[in-house]
Amino acid sequence: MTIRTEDRLLTSDFVFATLANFANSLGTQMLMATLPVYVLGLGGSQTDAGLTTGIMAGTALLLRPLVGWLTDAWRRRPLVLAGTSCYSLASVVYLLAGSIPMLLLGRVVQGLGVSCYTTAANAYLADIAPPKRRAEAIGVFAAAASLGLLLGPAIGFVVVGLLGFTSLFLFSAGLGFTAFLISLFARERRKPPAGDHQPWSLRTGIITLDALPAAWTALCLGVGFGANMSFLSIFAGSRGIENPGFYFTVQATALLVARTFCGRMADRYGRAFVMIPGTAAMALALALLPVARDFSRFMISAALFGFGFGAAQPATMALLVDRVRSEQRGLAMSTYFTGFDLGISLGSVALGVVSQNWGFEVMWPLSALCTLLGTVSLRGARRRPAPFPR
Repeated sequence: MTIRTEDRLLTSDFVFATLANFANSLGTQMLMATLPVYVLGLGGSQTDAGLTTGIMAGTALLLRPLVGWLTDAWRRRPLVLAGTSCYSLASVVYLLAGSIPMLLLGRVVQGLGVSCYTTAANAYLADIAPPKRRAEAIGVFAAAASLGLLLGPAIGFVVVGLLGFTSLFLFSAGLGFTAFLISLFARERRKPPAGDHQPWSLRTGIITLDALPAAWTALCLGVGFGANMSFLSIFAGSRGIENPGFYFTVQATALLVARTFCGRMADRYGRAFVMIPGTAAMALALALLPVARDFSRFMISAALFGFGFGAAQPATMALLVDRVRSEQRGLAMSTYFTGFDLGISLGSVALGVVSQNWGFEVMWPLSALCTLLGTVSLRGARRRPAPFPR
């Protein structure tokens, strides 16, 4: 069957954007999995390990509104390039850091990069994705990040084990620069708005109301994601798992499978068809961890978490794009990722305090409950998406 030009997904711009997303993800996930161990090596505590994740998400959270407004008022591409530059610069700061405060400074720089890149890159993807294949496009784009998640943690632990953290930071800096170079080839598709754009203000530049239901779901998913990424390595070590990178490898494999195929299902049957089971699978994966005392149970949890997150997040983002006007996509993505960043902060910092005081046996079920609350906002998402944007 011949695919019409307007429904073609694999354009050169889409390919370049997806390759850049992979490079950024690979470098980021190498660091996300290993930095908690580095913090403990510097003499930090479990709370400090959570803070290194939370402060990055908190920085991105504070900057999201301005970045979202700039993405709509200006263009997507300059902010994509600024974001990839910050990824590289952050790794240089990690390389020079010999203390927890300096490491936190690097996380602030990376938080700026996360805010710019994820907001602008996802708005750019929404601009170039065929409306009838929107969830599929988001799923494939996210699958590239999943491939980075699949490879990053295991590679990160291998590099640290063989060459040390200095080589790890140099490698991640090079990946950020690679993403910058690839992004230069992705053409801007969106024309600048005609006339003077409304200036940023507290009333019009913080959030867009149409994005709030998706942002609530993102917040709840972020709580589970933040807890998983911040504390799984430490928890697995306490249960005798020698290389926690295997958990992330299995998780990312399931994530890659879900993102590759579930987008098509969300386009055909409606967003909630994959969002609800995906969220439930994430919650179940987290709830299983307190009873995971051997390698096989850890792998079951990893597969459930990866498949659940891989199904739920792209469908949630497609639902978001369905519900907002094209001229508000930047601010809508900002609102969505504000929720996700806030969730990661809660999952890494607040739940870090819970684990410190009451143990992982309390923290993991609590994170599962918070994740499951994301289904509350899915009213109206059961209907099949409209074939064209509003």
